[in-house]
Amino acid sequence: MKSLTFGLILAACINGSCIASPYADAATLRRATVLHHPQVRLSDIFKGLDADQDCDLGQAPTPGESIVISSAQLEAIAQQYGVEWSDISATAQTTLTRASRTISQDDIMPQIVAGLKDRGVPDSAAIDIATFSGPTISADQNVQPQLTNIVYDATHGRFSAFFSINADGAAKTFRADGTISSQVEAVIASHDIAMGEIISASDIEMGQFNSRSLPLQAIKNPSSVIGRSARRAIPAHAFLTAEITSRISLVDKGAPVVLDLSSAGIHLTASGVALDTGGIGERIHVLNPVSKMIVIGEIIDKSHVSVMPGTTPTPANAREAHFSGEQTQQHI
Repeated sequence: MKSLTFGLILAACINGSCIASPYADAATLRRATVLHHPQVRLSDIFKGLDADQDCDLGQAPTPGESIVISSAQLEAIAQQYGVEWSDISATAQTTLTRASRTISQDDIMPQIVAGLKDRGVPDSAAIDIATFSGPTISADQNVQPQLTNIVYDATHGRFSAFFSINADGAAKTFRADGTISSQVEAVIASHDIAMGEIISASDIEMGQFNSRSLPLQAIKNPSSVIGRSARRAIPAHAFLTAEITSRISLVDKGAPVVLDLSSAGIHLTASGVALDTGGIGERIHVLNPVSKMIVIGEIIDKSHVSVMPGTTPTPANAREAHFSGEQTQQHI
């Protein structure tokens, strides 16, 4: 709280903007006043003034701050401006406080939501601003902050929003930092999984989790973990990640496999030679050594590959056909 100097309070009068008048009817002191304008007026200090007796005394304090006018200053002001002060005393004083408002989270959130949406954040995402302290401006100014930039880190779910506001004759800048999260599905262990165990569908289940609680390499597609092995013991309900699971190759390049093709209720099988190495659920190229055609199939187990529906066979080139012949001879 500041003390208003006699020189400041009389500045307006010295400049000729306020002229003392003969003593009016007795006025009384306002012990405290909240100012809603940028200037201190005589009527902010005394009540009971004549209409033509009021005038500006000087600049009001900054928004949210106060000034205290002591008894000696009050007597000087009353004498200077012709105020008959009825309740004068040696201990009298008044406090003048500039009305203010603080820019709140509610003032900026709509712009943050719109800015993040423009950067691909879905409507279902939860936006959280942990701590925010906006600038204080005078309550009489109907101005709103403007978003000037927003920086979004999608990998870690963090953002920084930058604002500016023109208030009280000056431009102010500030920022708000926050996080973004959403509910996502992830794969977890349905029970304890031993180290080295091959993971099957019965070993896993799906769960809904806050995206910020997920490990960086959390697996979200159950088919991508089935057939992998556990690199270490995995407790029940723990997240499965690429880091703690290993890819197991069930079919090696050049290995003989059985091609399974089902279409319109008809099931056919044929012999084939794997042209790629893969694990369960992965797609590989397989050569039919009889027709010399290559198809794409999904590995079912270490000896069966299911031909993908709608796959168009392609002719094998000389190198692939020769490779198939070599592998077939080796397996005889």
